[in-house]
Amino acid sequence: MFRDDLTDYILSGHALLSVISHEKDRAIEQVQAAAKAMKPERKVFTWSIVTGWQADQEEGEDDDALQDTNKPDLAIQAIANIGDENAIFVLKDFGFYMRQETYPEFDIVIGWLDEMRQVLSNEAKTIVFVGPDLPIPNSLRHNVTEMELSLPDEGEIEQHVRFACEGLETADGKKVEVSEDRVPEIVRACKGMTESQTIDRVALALRKHKGLNGKACQTILHEKAGVIRSSGILTYAEPPGGGLSIVGGYQALKDHVLLDKPCFSKEAQAFGLEPPKGLLLVGIPGCGKTLLTLAIASEFGFPLIAMDVANLMSRYVGDSEGNMREAIRILERVAPCVLQLDEIEKGFGGSGDLDGGASRRVFGQFIKWLNDRTSPVYVVATANEVRSLPPEFSRKGRFDEIFGLDVPQEAERATIFGIHLTRRGQQIGKPAIEELARVTEGYTGADIEQSVKLGMKMAFSEGCALGVEHLTDAVKSIVPLSKTEPQRIQAIRDWCKTRAKQANPEPKKTGGKKQRKVTV
Repeated sequence: MFRDDLTDYILSGHALLSVISHEKDRAIEQVQAAAKAMKPERKVFTWSIVTGWQADQEEGEDDDALQDTNKPDLAIQAIANIGDENAIFVLKDFGFYMRQETYPEFDIVIGWLDEMRQVLSNEAKTIVFVGPDLPIPNSLRHNVTEMELSLPDEGEIEQHVRFACEGLETADGKKVEVSEDRVPEIVRACKGMTESQTIDRVALALRKHKGLNGKACQTILHEKAGVIRSSGILTYAEPPGGGLSIVGGYQALKDHVLLDKPCFSKEAQAFGLEPPKGLLLVGIPGCGKTLLTLAIASEFGFPLIAMDVANLMSRYVGDSEGNMREAIRILERVAPCVLQLDEIEKGFGGSGDLDGGASRRVFGQFIKWLNDRTSPVYVVATANEVRSLPPEFSRKGRFDEIFGLDVPQEAERATIFGIHLTRRGQQIGKPAIEELARVTEGYTGADIEQSVKLGMKMAFSEGCALGVEHLTDAVKSIVPLSKTEPQRIQAIRDWCKTRAKQANPEPKKTGGKKQRKVTV
């Protein structure tokens, strides 16, 4: 698909193309393959700051024109003298030389590009910029056609996996066989990585485990976490086990997640269902919004990708938008996955013009993707300060549902106490847990967790087993947020009443005094 589009652009006379990709060698291979398939075949010349212009075919009549072309403006000037008609000129990492911040003579480079643009089409010549980004100046904005080279798809990944295994032998001379049953699992583990990253990580797994087995898959996933983390814009994590059971309460929200879970299957797609979009969780700090994101990823069995919007922002013009494009690109290739956006009001709540409009443009990119995406990326966004959120976030269509999370009810508090005690290998009687739940009205899940931790410290310092008296003393020493900031908590509740569905609605009251119905 990419090669076909590239061919169409070149043969229709587009003078300036930009291929956005970190995989520069792979992109150039695609250009070379497209050029070779054209009738007549087109020559390809490649430029870098180290080598200047180099011909991909055998050197000949153009040797003199290729000399001393390392300098960016001279490289553009030389295009007029290199080759006859029907040629493609690939410029690697040229964006660096089109920024005022990074290259003092950027205006000369841009001027020469503008001049050359007017004659390239007439000579059937095309300039192709290849690199992770290209800051297009206003003078060329309507003349540069941007293309994106996607990361390898599953078919390509399988080829790379088999290439890494080809001819591999153990120390005793035995050939390493590829288990066909493991190939799909390995391919899924490699999704979201480049060609070279995939081959390198598969080779490492083969070296460590002498074959493609379950441990090899875990090694690849661990390495992929590092690869995604090194991008500086996303982090990758394998969620804990236990699914939704690791969180106490919030049954209405859990029911919604369980309804979404089967909708990612092929059967659901055949039925006509689209992949669920995700949830916006709004509520009191400490009520478990972040933990719920982990629990949802665990329940789905999907990897968890976290995005920190602050990491996307850059001081260079255009870089922030490029970072967002790269983040979206990775997400769609890693999918299916759960995307965690923690405290989004801190990243998007102040999307204004103080940074030259970059945050507003990044926000616009993200909102458009939220609305239009079809890939199975389940977005779970959390927010505390809802009043600073842009209204676009709460519009229908961005998320499947907006849930309001309040402090847990008494029965939920008992469950949360039980979870934290069990997790730490502690046990106390059910009546004691019920009494603790009764006296902790207004406490969040985080307050309860802190009470358990503090009670255990008290018991350990006394050299005895944990008792209910330790937990009671710990509870008394903690002042919940509902008491220290009641106005803030009430503002969040008021917002959720009219704009969100309750994640833990109050149980319906039953019983009471019976009345006899008499018709007079």
